Amino acid sequence: MILFFENGQQIPGSVIRESVLRSDCSPVPLTLEVELSAGDSGFEKLTQEGRTLRSGTGDEFHIVKSERVNSREVQGESERASIHVVALLKACLPIAYVRQRAIIKERAALSAIYRAAGATIRSVDADFPVPRFYCPIGETPSYHIARILQEEGGIVRWKNHRLQFLRLPDIFKQNPALTVPEANTQAIDGGFLERHEVPWFFSLDESAGFVFGNRSKARAVRFAPFQNTQRLRNLTRTLVQRKTLNSTLNFSIAAGDVVEVLGNGSFAIVTAAHVFRSGSEGEEPATYTRLWLASLED
Repeated sequence: MILFFENGQQIPGSVIRESVLRSDCSPVPLTLEVELSAGDSGFEKLTQEGRTLRSGTGDEFHIVKSERVNSREVQGESERASIHVVALLKACLPIAYVRQRAIIKERAALSAIYRAAGATIRSVDADFPVPRFYCPIGETPSYHIARILQEEGGIVRWKNHRLQFLRLPDIFKQNPALTVPEANTQAIDGGFLERHEVPWFFSLDESAGFVFGNRSKARAVRFAPFQNTQRLRNLTRTLVQRKTLNSTLNFSIAAGDVVEVLGNGSFAIVTAAHVFRSGSEGEEPATYTRLWLASLED
């Protein structure tokens, strides 16, 4: 994996122990985790919190955590150490911080909400108006953005250097990014937990009458104020993880893409982790893309 410091200097491959570029269906849709050999490289100042890293794909990341970890192993006369770095996509970074001022919006586009929280994105593909958005003082906008995405029945993902909104049913209308046999996947069964963790919702209309969402299954029940029937159904409709898959390294695959499993249908990618392990410290080298796959459940 090719990475650059904010001064444009490429990080030598011999210094990178491991890096993971992670694409998610979440309000901050791209993260980077890197482990560098510390040694006498002099890179510690360039990996401090607040610094910037750039991936070979051209995306910029703001370092939110940098930790030096000393190992018990000794190489020559010096102790082996590494620097663990966690960085978030710079364009969406401000929505991950606790707010000093509240954000209150009505009939504002999703892109306008991101910008109100400080994000530098220009637009959102398939943007839509949000009837009501609020983020009180002392809370984090990303949590409230996740709520409105669930109410709208969709997700956001980062692809081709743009933030894209996709409605859940539309995800499965895309052409598959990958086709694999069933034997290549690892199945996950969690129907019991699904009944406990995915509730159905109800609300009240203007005359104080009950408005219900999808009550077809025995589930936990939650109240959601100011919602119509469609949004109540959207709150229950969700992507449920069903499988995991290790594939060859492919940076073009992103969260929100579709994988066709032969004989078992199509699955949405909820997380795509692109992993590079150099083997510079004697461990087994590896490069692969790990995918978490989900089905759509109402």
